Amino acid sequence: MNHNNTGARGHFKPRPSTVDPSLWPAMRWVILLGALGIPAVFLRFSGTHLEPGYASLLYGLGIVGGAFLLAWAAEAAQVDVSASLAIAVLAIITILPEYVVEAVLAWNAGNAFALNPAAPEVHYVAANVTGANRLLIGFGWSVVVLLYWLKRRQPMVMQHSLGLEITILLLATALTFLFLATRTVPLWLAGILVGLYLWYLFLSSRKGVEEPDLAGPAAAIGALAVLPRRAMVLSLFAYSAFIILVSAEPFVEGLIDLGEAAGIDPFLLIQWLAPLASESPEIVVAVIFALRANPAAAITVLVSAEVSQMTVLIASMPAVFSMALGQAHAFPLDSPQVTEFMFTAALSLLAITLLARMRLHGWQAGLLLAGFIGHLFFHDEEQRRIASYILLGLTSAILLVDRGRLRAILSMTKNVLPAPLPGK
Repeated sequence: MNHNNTGARGHFKPRPSTVDPSLWPAMRWVILLGALGIPAVFLRFSGTHLEPGYASLLYGLGIVGGAFLLAWAAEAAQVDVSASLAIAVLAIITILPEYVVEAVLAWNAGNAFALNPAAPEVHYVAANVTGANRLLIGFGWSVVVLLYWLKRRQPMVMQHSLGLEITILLLATALTFLFLATRTVPLWLAGILVGLYLWYLFLSSRKGVEEPDLAGPAAAIGALAVLPRRAMVLSLFAYSAFIILVSAEPFVEGLIDLGEAAGIDPFLLIQWLAPLASESPEIVVAVIFALRANPAAAITVLVSAEVSQMTVLIASMPAVFSMALGQAHAFPLDSPQVTEFMFTAALSLLAITLLARMRLHGWQAGLLLAGFIGHLFFHDEEQRRIASYILLGLTSAILLVDRGRLRAILSMTKNVLPAPLPGK
């Protein structure tokens, strides 16, 4: 395939080295959204101090601007690489804030554990990672589907299979249930989770390249000649990652300061408010795709982000914890934390079951959202455990009533086997 030219269905025109003049207005949006990150960079490195509310606003604008740039760069990248790999890279960058927050919490936990194994800092690590995963599935997936349904009045149908992503997510979820038996996140299991994610990236890179259907700023970037296009895509990825990394930690800290001033419990702040802030890039990117009637990209970026969080993010817990502690050590989990992981895994299984047919209806999104919102009002460990059993029972009932979903999930397992390279 000649990647310098687009198909008839594309919205951009090829040029030897320049952009179609009619696409310059779209390119101005790239400049404008990129400029949103400048105040965040200035505020972070100038030493200027603002009230938490104003600081969080500026850092939040930087994150939103970076999210738009990432969305456009990921779309344009599909001219040169597979859509799965482009979105996998996009997902890695958009969850950078969550990795930063989790690393800080795990490092603090390791230092605190050396002095007091029962220190509250140890509990915050699991609170953040479980809250982040539940937020992405229960809130992110459902909001994107509901927005698409409100705009189109039809279910969100995937144009291509998410079999690889769903299979890897299913395997990672199954491994998470081992925490119930080990009551730790052992380093050997962290290694398996990282290996699983690397295998996912490898398989994503082997998928064939298809001509994307671009519009707006993504079309302007995609219409560039090969070298300028690739240079701009890489530059946007790098710039967006920089802005997100610069903005993430102070954005979260500002929100936590606001929450503490309002008298909110620190554990709840770590589990819900911090992930809500750090997960905002990928949710914003997915919403952009959904509103542009690109449902496959919208849900794929969220599923890919969830794959990363259920593998590498969880694996980072014992890795960073051990570095701070100064010795190899499994991350300890007490009974409430084990229950938190149990509920997270149960919600993940329900989401995988609902997505198995590559078609998400509004009521299914509502079901995930109800599961997410409903458990926010029940903080007791026993109540969370009962909620986990309810989710597992609901998943089992859906699979029994609709055997086709189970067959679809089982047929996806072939996606974890390497396929021949395209054209061979």
